[in-house]
Amino acid sequence: MNDFLRLLSTAGGVFHPSTLWPAWKYFQARHVAWVCCVCASVSVSAQHIHLTAGALSVLPGAKLFFSNGYLYDTNSYGGITPACIYMNNNDSLYPGLYQTSASFGALPATIWTGGPYPYAAEQGSFIEMTMISVQGPSDGEFAFWEENEEGTTATKRFSMRSGTTDSTNRFNLSEGIELPEADPFGHIHERRFTADKPGLYILGVQLIDTSRAGPNGGPIHSPSDINYFYFQAGLFINYVLKTNNTVTVQFGSRGFNNYFLETSPTVHGTNWIQLGMITGGNHSDLHTLVDTNATVSLGFYRVREVSQ
Repeated sequence: MNDFLRLLSTAGGVFHPSTLWPAWKYFQARHVAWVCCVCASVSVSAQHIHLTAGALSVLPGAKLFFSNGYLYDTNSYGGITPACIYMNNNDSLYPGLYQTSASFGALPATIWTGGPYPYAAEQGSFIEMTMISVQGPSDGEFAFWEENEEGTTATKRFSMRSGTTDSTNRFNLSEGIELPEADPFGHIHERRFTADKPGLYILGVQLIDTSRAGPNGGPIHSPSDINYFYFQAGLFINYVLKTNNTVTVQFGSRGFNNYFLETSPTVHGTNWIQLGMITGGNHSDLHTLVDTNATVSLGFYRVREVSQ
């Protein structure tokens, strides 16, 4: 079992760890990393996500899009419990960082690469992805890395600070296959996204065709809309909102774990009361749990994670 604690006062409003510095210091003195307390070991199941780029048609000017983006973007599942890409901090190659190997690729257009797939971009196109914007914890850094084939070294290609809205940093999704046929396909591993602070990040990306195989030597396809994806760095309560006698807690979960919202009148109390539970599925997503009877003037909350 693995317990993670995020403790917050219910004095009112939306809370940040800095508002409870004394309580945070109390737990830090007992070997707590940031606002999370690891009470026992737990096996972690990696969630490897593949997001695939394609085009609405093969005609010149047809827009690029993510063929399965609706399963992972910020509007997924009706926006009620949207998917998030969970970032763990358990990889020795990325010390002090939260990371994910979520993969962005491009659909195959020929039999030589396992296609042709519906919505594959036209042959001759070359798809890249621009990381345009990122929102997240104050001064948090979100970065893109590439590893060597052995996975023993990693190189940071570029990074963005929270609040960036106009980045032009991009990387290729297509592999540049030309023989025996030109193919926009791409499935490249040894890539990671990292964050240096726990919490929720929102990444805005756009697909572009950088080929010169289209009309008048330009691209075949027009750029996609900007797509937004949640990246959850660690188990962390993203916000606590108190309205009258109701407290709402939001956090990002990872697959194959259950989550419990608990409250106590004191930080170091032993009488934590369970208020709600989320049974985890096979993917990561954002959840809210609610205390509908927050009538005391001072209280503390924690989210507890238990592996299934």
